[in-house]
Amino acid sequence: MSNYISNKELSEPIDGYIYRQSDPRVARLRYGSSRRRVKNTGCGVVAMYNICRRLGKPQQAAEIIRDAERLKMPWLFGIIGTKPKSLDRYFDFRGIPVRKTTDSEDFKSSLPQADCAVICSWNGKRSDGIHFYTVLNDGGKLSALNLYDRDCATPFSLDNVRADRFIAGYLFT
Repeated sequence: MSNYISNKELSEPIDGYIYRQSDPRVARLRYGSSRRRVKNTGCGVVAMYNICRRLGKPQQAAEIIRDAERLKMPWLFGIIGTKPKSLDRYFDFRGIPVRKTTDSEDFKSSLPQADCAVICSWNGKRSDGIHFYTVLNDGGKLSALNLYDRDCATPFSLDNVRADRFIAGYLFT
């Protein structure tokens, strides 16, 4: 609970999506018992926030962090971020239907029918860590949030989903 109290004090009002985890509105928030900052290990938190926003069930980042910690989602106390195959715990807890897959081809074939999704993949070499990002589907036009450190959504292609880096995908309809 110590993160929740301090995060609530640090939280700034957020209207709309979080395009990058270094966004000043969330960058200083702490995650996990290691108390690492969202800007360093909060990509999973940002992805959960963006999905909730997209699906019309917005929740503040401090509450998402609190719930993720209660659900034991931080990986190695939050030092590495969020456990790659744990996001469905949060969405189940929130009553948001989700389909998880660890098969990149299944994910790619399902994404065109989804409203939005989260991808967890390796950053280059496995020793470089993992990254979560959100994909939005607007009438077949795909865009990604927090794929890169930019202040806007970036165009996304199914070619970006690489089997050698794919860990898990979460699909929402």
